[in-house]
Amino acid sequence: MLAKHLVREPGIMIAGTAPSGPELIQLCRIRRPTVVVFEADAPRWSNERLVKLLLQTGRRMRMVGVHDALPGPYVIRAYEVGVSAMVSYTSGLDALLDAVKTPALPVEVARQAGPDRQTLTERELQVLYLISSGFPPKQVAAELGISLHTVEHHKKRIFSKLDVHTQAHAAASAVRLGLRAPAVPLQRSMPPNAKRRRSLSVVLVAPAGRLADHVRQLLGEHHVPVVNDNAEPQAETDGDAPITVLVDPRQSEWPAADGQHRARHVVVDSRELKHSQVTKALASGIATVPAAQVDDLLVPAVRAAGQGYVLANSTYIRALFGPTRPDAAEGWRRWELTLTPREKEILGSISRGHATKQTARMLGISIRTVENLQSNLFKKLRVHSRAAALVAAHDLGLLDE
Repeated sequence: MLAKHLVREPGIMIAGTAPSGPELIQLCRIRRPTVVVFEADAPRWSNERLVKLLLQTGRRMRMVGVHDALPGPYVIRAYEVGVSAMVSYTSGLDALLDAVKTPALPVEVARQAGPDRQTLTERELQVLYLISSGFPPKQVAAELGISLHTVEHHKKRIFSKLDVHTQAHAAASAVRLGLRAPAVPLQRSMPPNAKRRRSLSVVLVAPAGRLADHVRQLLGEHHVPVVNDNAEPQAETDGDAPITVLVDPRQSEWPAADGQHRARHVVVDSRELKHSQVTKALASGIATVPAAQVDDLLVPAVRAAGQGYVLANSTYIRALFGPTRPDAAEGWRRWELTLTPREKEILGSISRGHATKQTARMLGISIRTVENLQSNLFKKLRVHSRAAALVAAHDLGLLDE
């Protein structure tokens, strides 16, 4: 169907179609096309493997991946390995035609190395990839666990770093990012609660170490003063009272689950917190920030606490509560799902793309046993295929484990 539609478009010639990854690679070696359109979420081929083999065919091709609502991390990874554009089926044929005919200019510019061009940060690249794939800003914020305001801020910084040289190039880049090229410097409007934000301060309770120094540096870079460093957390109810940030607290140092501490504490922890700890913290109004994500989440969590809110990472929320299902009266919750060690090994093997025989050989069990374990896993995840199992496991945070 896609081939019939594409062949009618002026300026497009179909070099051939292929039903599988190996045949696609062979076809590209023979016909040497300019653009390759492939199904990016094919269960038997990872995007990284396919792109690597396509690049070995001897010609630089633009690769356009079509997919059926892949999660954000999968889309980002596809761009990272060299895919030129990712188009969801729900975006329609026009979006695919646009990706085939026109290179994704912001992505191409971001990939060009030059001494005069500012390099995008890892977070800015993630925002660029998701926006270029058609993710709306709200969904980008949810996928990356950041606020909508932060997404808009990243978009403006991306545009300023693209270093475009022509008006047409700038306009195309701005449209793709959902921006307009500003005729005059943007005037940052002063929010009504700006005065309140300037009075925000932090009491840092942390053992000496690199993590504590990094937290202190981050707060300083965002003009959040640290007062009474390593003072004992105090139970204050004044809205202008400092926010208490605890780094790797001992069990006895965790704030009590009472009304005095609600939304006034942020815990930064380098250890892997149990789901029960995170649940209890959320119920008590305490924001928890993994040390691995402190660069992105610490300051938003502190600012949210300053406004009386609790910032919760979307990954934690999906892992804790999971997606609700219409076939369950009270929904399907993360803590109701318990996998055996063997089932976890089977899930890990599926995520690495191993076939049933490979899994059996690796675990030292029979193929029949692998099939039975896989069947039990599918029942628990309420799916019927390996691809669907991966999606469900990603939504529940099982692949992170």
